[in-house]
This record gives sequence, C-alpha cells and structure tokens, in this order.
Amino acid sequence: MPTPVAGLAAPNPAVVAGDRSGRQDVASTAADRKPFDVMLNLSRSATRGETSTNNSQMIRVPARLLTCRMTLPFGSSDGLYYVQVQRTVKGKALKTGQGNATINDGDVRLDVELDLSNMTAGRYLLSYRHPGESWHPVRLVITDFTN
Repeated sequence: MPTPVAGLAAPNPAVVAGDRSGRQDVASTAADRKPFDVMLNLSRSATRGETSTNNSQMIRVPARLLTCRMTLPFGSSDGLYYVQVQRTVKGKALKTGQGNATINDGDVRLDVELDLSNMTAGRYLLSYRHPGESWHPVRLVITDFTN
C-alpha cells in the first residue's frame, strides 16, 4: 500500500489525501507513527518585506507525524529555518521544528518533520523564519479526518 502523499491543487497550498475511513487524530499504532508526507506550497505567501493580502490561503493537515516538504515564497533564502505551530501570532509555540532550505530549479525547498499526533483538531498558525528574522505565519487547520 503506497504512502499517502499530499498533492498541490491550484487554489490550495496543500491538499492532503489519506484514508478517511477511520479516526486519525492521535497516532496510536505503528502505522500511525510512520511519517505522513505533505507538500506545502507557500510560494504564494508574502515575500520578505511584504504584507500578505491572501486571506484565503489555508493549509489542511492531519493530526499525525508529518514530513513536510515546503516550497517557500520566491525570494526566500536558503539555509537554516525554524518552524512552529501556535494558536495565535503572539501565542506560545505548541510544536517546533527546524530544517535547512535549499534552492533547486529556482524553488526554495524546506523539509521539516512535525509531530502533530497529539494536537486537537482546529485552527492554528504555521510560522517559519530564518534565525534573527520575523516569523511568516500561514493559517493551518489540523483535521482528524472524521468528517
């Protein structure tokens, strides 16, 4: 059985495909501990120095251990990035990760593992930044796939 992989749809930064037959909000079996691959296209986010006007951009991911392959906005630099999940812009970081972004064929790719397996379904922010720079938040919805 192939690993479910999130694909990219034109209007959405991430579309998660997965087994909707059962509840997956908490990783409880060995299969649930296998990372769930998602591709997050953040290339439509505001670039450095811009203010985002795209209020419709929202990422939907399952409450699972995720391997995130992020495509950062045009003009982003390569190197170390920090990633965090929080309820509000000034809220406490609930989950954190880090990774090194690389430039490949003009795209800036950042791979980060985030364990969201114990997160309650709901609305959050996924933010990323270079060390010493400002956070770039993107709206995030964590789902339990029961709908």
